[in-house]
Amino acid sequence: MTDADRERRRRLEALFRENVAGIASYCRWRSRSPGDVQDAVADVFLIAWRRLDDLPTGKDARPWLYATARRVLANQARASARRGKLNEKLSAQPIAVQTEEDPLPSQVRGALAALGSGDREVLLLAEWEGLTPAEIARVMRCPAVTVRGRLHRARRRFRAAFESQTVEEANTTVRASVSPLLGRCEP
Repeated sequence: MTDADRERRRRLEALFRENVAGIASYCRWRSRSPGDVQDAVADVFLIAWRRLDDLPTGKDARPWLYATARRVLANQARASARRGKLNEKLSAQPIAVQTEEDPLPSQVRGALAALGSGDREVLLLAEWEGLTPAEIARVMRCPAVTVRGRLHRARRRFRAAFESQTVEEANTTVRASVSPLLGRCEP
C-alpha cells in the first residue's frame, strides 16, 4: 500500500467517523424502511470513496455528503416507484394456469426418487438442465472424467428403477383387473 493509498484511506475513515451518525439520522427520517437506511448510508460512503479526490475538504465535506445522501434517497424512491408500477402491471396481467401441475410422469418421478442424491443431481444437471459433462464438472468441482462415470452409473440406475417401477405398475394393473374374476371362480 502506497503512502497516497494510506492517506486516502485515512481521510475516508475520518470522514466516516465524523459524519456517519448524522448521515444515518438524515437517511432514517427520509427512508421508508430500515433496510433502505442501511443501503443509503453505504451508498453515500461508497460514492465518497470513489469520488474522494473530488470531495471538498474540511467543513465543506459535510454538506457534500448530505447532498449525496439526498440524491441516493431520491434514486431509491424512484426505483421503488418503478417497482410498484411494475408490480401493478404484472398483477393486472392474467396468469396462464398450467393444466398439468407435474411436468414429469409419475413413473419418472418415482424412478428419480429411488436414486441417491448424487445420482439424481448429476442426472438432472445433464438431462434437465442440458449441461455437458465438462460443465457439470465445473459445477460439482471435480474432473470431467469423474462426472462421465457418475453420469453413466446414474443413467444405468435410473433405467433399472424406471423399469422395475413399470413392471410393478403393470403387475398391479393386472392383479386389479384379474382379482374380481378370480373372486368369482370356484376351485
